Amino acid sequence: MENQTRSSRPYAASVTALTDRYRYNPYVRSTVNIILLQVLLTIIIVLVFGYALRFQQDNTLATINRTDDPSTRTVSAPLERSLEDVRDTTLQYALVGLVLLTAFFGYLTSRYALRPTRISLQFQKRFIGNMAHELRTPLAIIKTNTEVALMDSHLSPSIREILTTTSEELDRISETINNLLSFESMVRPSKVTLVAIDMTEIARSVVDRHRALAESRGIALMLETTGPALVLGNTTGIDQVLTNLIKNALNYTSRHAKGEVQVRVASDDRSVTVSVSDTGIGIAKKDLYSIFQPFYRADTSRARGVSGGTSGLGLAIVNEIVRAHHGKISVRSALNRGTTFTVELPRHYPQEVAAETEEKDEEEAKIDVA
Repeated sequence: MENQTRSSRPYAASVTALTDRYRYNPYVRSTVNIILLQVLLTIIIVLVFGYALRFQQDNTLATINRTDDPSTRTVSAPLERSLEDVRDTTLQYALVGLVLLTAFFGYLTSRYALRPTRISLQFQKRFIGNMAHELRTPLAIIKTNTEVALMDSHLSPSIREILTTTSEELDRISETINNLLSFESMVRPSKVTLVAIDMTEIARSVVDRHRALAESRGIALMLETTGPALVLGNTTGIDQVLTNLIKNALNYTSRHAKGEVQVRVASDDRSVTVSVSDTGIGIAKKDLYSIFQPFYRADTSRARGVSGGTSGLGLAIVNEIVRAHHGKISVRSALNRGTTFTVELPRHYPQEVAAETEEKDEEEAKIDVA
């Protein structure tokens, strides 16, 4: 059984890789969709063709039976079977040939029809990546110079306020650039390295990093866990998911309004679930269907005391990272009552635990057979 499992792993990995390419690559998805639609059209054509053959065969048999001599009427049955065999063979060859031709021409159609789109997407990704890298250096220099200037004890209050605001805006620009680079890399899940990680430890680390921000806004930041929760993931990516969700929860909860942000990590036999709940301004129903789109920002003008000016990339990055980990993310929200984001990832078992479970299953199976 172990040898069979090992031999099936390459096949399973290939199927998973193809599935991921279909899910995450718009060009591959469009190509497959075009081919499937044309194959469907071919099948419909073959069905119509088969009905026409059957209709022709029935009319032919009816004509032969009407004109056939009664003394030789016994040849009608063998003749009918011969015509049916010819019809079935013709349909089989027609179906195979048309499907192959349709798949081939569907591939050619999608390859050349979607080529401008593919080139445009590649250019956009390359442009975003290059611009983000080019902007990092001058921003770092400006940030350093601003912080050095703020160290001067002789600065007037007005100049210090200007420099402080400049430093905060530089931080926001840097975060936007980092989000652009993260988004550009996370849409290519094949480059993501996955290892066994503990979601509880990552959640605790992220929560500890944001306690100062929560205290400055007068918000209670709480963490609830049920013990170790292992997943197969990328540490940096999962850290960024929780960072974006917790930071959003803090930023969109009104200052000094006794708000709360609750982070929960739970697990069962199949999955690990992380939820981030807040008592903030909430998200309108019309915005819930678009918040995971890049550069989409919901209208927060109705709220006071919340942070604005986000890049609109945070949740898009979260969504891409979760998808790259074969998980799913959901959101539940009500205006002026709060929002809850829930991330569910497949649970990971260490090899020794999986081996023990497999051996136990085999023993139970043997006992049942006996």
